[in-house]
Amino acid sequence: MNAKKYIAAAMALSSLLTAFGCAQEQPVEEPSEPVSINTDIDPHSIVFDWQSLYEDKLNQFKSSDAYSDKSRFDIRDLNSNGIPELIISPDDEPKTVCQIFTYTDGMEQLEDLGASGTFRIIPSMNSFGYEYTGDGFTFGEYCTIEEGKLKPSVTYYNNAASASAGAVIKYEINSEEVSLVEYEHALKDYTSAASLGIGRKYTFGKDAIDYAIHCSESWGAVLSDAQKSIYKNLLTDILNNSPENDAAFELCDLDGNKVPELVLSTGIADDSDCRVYYLNEAAIADLGNGCGKQGFFFFDMKNKVFFSEGGAELQCWSLTESDLSGYKKSESYMECGRKYLLTADSINAAFL
Repeated sequence: MNAKKYIAAAMALSSLLTAFGCAQEQPVEEPSEPVSINTDIDPHSIVFDWQSLYEDKLNQFKSSDAYSDKSRFDIRDLNSNGIPELIISPDDEPKTVCQIFTYTDGMEQLEDLGASGTFRIIPSMNSFGYEYTGDGFTFGEYCTIEEGKLKPSVTYYNNAASASAGAVIKYEINSEEVSLVEYEHALKDYTSAASLGIGRKYTFGKDAIDYAIHCSESWGAVLSDAQKSIYKNLLTDILNNSPENDAAFELCDLDGNKVPELVLSTGIADDSDCRVYYLNEAAIADLGNGCGKQGFFFFDMKNKVFFSEGGAELQCWSLTESDLSGYKKSESYMECGRKYLLTADSINAAFL
């Protein structure tokens, strides 16, 4: 998309955003020299060893009896080694665990874990875990990946919710009974750290699988050094001037021009929204100050539409000239906005 078309699309989006209570675009930063919004690199041309194996596994699962329209998957680096893991979530039922696959010299399946088809990752600790609440009890676990294997760090259990039934209350850490003070101390580092939900990012539509496998992990190789610098400087400025610790961000190609936009999630509260930034030849611009809910929105890869669900209405936006009247989401969409927590380490990792 050339600059004029890009700006025209942004102006069209701005009017849509205004209709939904979002502010018009405004310049954020002007580089000293013009920065091309185009790239000669197609993300599909970036090849990683894990891609074909993960794609085959996804298609295999989609053809199995375990697959349903509630199935989702995720691709995320769980141990910060630069190689993402594949997470498959069969559904979102309370007892549903996730299948996890990792890649070293080949693909290996780790032990299943999770609850409600998801779990949480704590990037600052290279740890991830889940919590399951049953009838009067809570059980949870935190793990790491070491040498291609799942290694439990701590397990915990309590039946405090059974107190009203007259049960003897127990607190356990690693299957050993402890006091409440010891229990809380053992979990303090995990429960106080910022985390991200994992497992249910992508649907199993053809375009969703293609985007996840061939685009989502390739932006660091697609963007030029100048483009990376602009996005990184913006994120660093926001990080240094924001007291919030639950902001997050993501690179996502919202218009299919092979240059990703930057989506900034302001938090996880009900009224948290996303800001969408794009590059043009004169500046980096902000397309609006209020898109999405709870710090994310959904992106439909097939139709190039991003949308927010809630109540009876579907709020939707597009950077292309798509007709949004009567829009219906396709089978290929993803949750967008919270791939990385807004930290210095994550800013560097996102652009490698």
